[in-house]
Amino acid sequence: MPDNSTFSPILGFATETGNSAMVAKKFAQAARGVGIDVEPQYLNDLTLESLSAATHFVVITATYGDGELPYDAEVFWEELRGDGAGRLDHLSFAVCGLGDSFYPFFNNAAKLVDARLAELGARRLIDRVDCDLDFEEPSEAWTATVVNILGELASAPSHSQLAEVEPSQQDSRWSRRNPFPARLMVNRSLTAADSGKSVRHYEIDLADSGISYRAGDSVGVHPINDPVLVEAVLSHFGVSADYAVAEQDKPLGVLLTEHLELRIPTAALQALVASHTRDNEAAAILRGEDSAALTNWLYGRDVLDLLQLADLGVDEVLPTLRPLQHRDYSIASSPLVHPGQIHLTVATVEYDARGRAHRGVASGFLTDRAENARIHLVPNDSFRLPAPDAPIVMVGPGTGIAPFRAFLQERQATGATGQSWLFFGARHRATDFLYGDELTAFHKSGVLTRLDCAFSRDQAAKDHVQHHMLDNGAELYRWLQDGAYFYVCGDAERMAKDVHRALHEVVATAGGLDEAGAHAYVNNLITTHRYLRDVY
Repeated sequence: MPDNSTFSPILGFATETGNSAMVAKKFAQAARGVGIDVEPQYLNDLTLESLSAATHFVVITATYGDGELPYDAEVFWEELRGDGAGRLDHLSFAVCGLGDSFYPFFNNAAKLVDARLAELGARRLIDRVDCDLDFEEPSEAWTATVVNILGELASAPSHSQLAEVEPSQQDSRWSRRNPFPARLMVNRSLTAADSGKSVRHYEIDLADSGISYRAGDSVGVHPINDPVLVEAVLSHFGVSADYAVAEQDKPLGVLLTEHLELRIPTAALQALVASHTRDNEAAAILRGEDSAALTNWLYGRDVLDLLQLADLGVDEVLPTLRPLQHRDYSIASSPLVHPGQIHLTVATVEYDARGRAHRGVASGFLTDRAENARIHLVPNDSFRLPAPDAPIVMVGPGTGIAPFRAFLQERQATGATGQSWLFFGARHRATDFLYGDELTAFHKSGVLTRLDCAFSRDQAAKDHVQHHMLDNGAELYRWLQDGAYFYVCGDAERMAKDVHRALHEVVATAGGLDEAGAHAYVNNLITTHRYLRDVY
């Protein structure tokens, strides 16, 4: 336990899309402004021993999945919540959560950490703050408050000045709040016409934006809503696009097209519809008493689907709609091979339901209507290539191939000597082998040492990437023993969990370890940054 006369703060973060990392970076900058030198660290890089040696603990975290901590905090959380966690009576802390109130477990990760630290005896510097999608202002206010408290406690000579937090921004002048208007140069299909899915390849011109990215980064695409859906909403309300909205300087048509989310019904809209609909079954579900039933019922439904359940006016509905959000996509190119360009690999979301055609906001926008697209860079420092001589294993079925195309381009361009192994998966080889010619060429040239493909519907028995991992478990374990980095990109709901279980099984079987030993082995891969995930 530290001497009370010392001052030793720790700044930890866990991120899903990079926002927590950005807030942590801004916190560190503000702290330096009042004489406190503290560097952001992934929560997985911290231990209970770290907390025992600290006096103050600042936590900034997103929430993942069903209210869980992000991957880059799961080992830390496992230790913190464990029965063996000791008392932290000496520690003071502050927690900032970043989340999305549409989801039922809004900011649950921050709530869990906050409650557990208090349970172990640590004292709150200030109450936890729960930030929603527009997180910049509340997180900046929280940062300023916490930094000023720490500044007074540290008694640094420069503390006569209160901390000021600069508005959040990327290294480029283009940001989430100021996206770059880019030109879409290429829009082509990667899947065959008779495929059951539509996946497309896009190339974006960065022109003179000054945006500089690295392999592993993502890009945020700022779409506009489908004009067909906008017109349907206007028709439902019985008003025209130039309808004047109280206290708004833009007409309704512009608001619905460019500024408001029409695909995702907010909790406020759900409650409003529940209180006005004559559909008793829908009302019962929308009241949210059964979160699983609500999630299932909402799947595939948009704002218009809910509006059709109740007689509501424009002025009642508009305050319940949230701002139209950007969508993040992993970058599928290396800047060394395609300077001044960003490539994307995007599955078009499209389905028919309740008598209407539905399309994804951003994927539909890119597919059908985009000649230009507003974008901003989303750096991902937790998903980088290792040293050129280090072996890498990549698991990227479907659009999860995107960052690995970038990795392979970069390894070829730099003449990297490390071995590489790709597990790719799709439905059918003939129609869905994304970048098949390129991957085959990488394999033939030796840039890609091994290429294992799982085409799930080309035979009677389902065949997925995790099955190929298990079939090649002994060799995969040898690669890990030789220092290989293990990457996963793609679907978080099923694929990433199946791969995670398969990795444990490979380690246990090939390594001759029991369940606890395999768990410890995989945790070590995580904490040494050799098991890296970019899932969605």
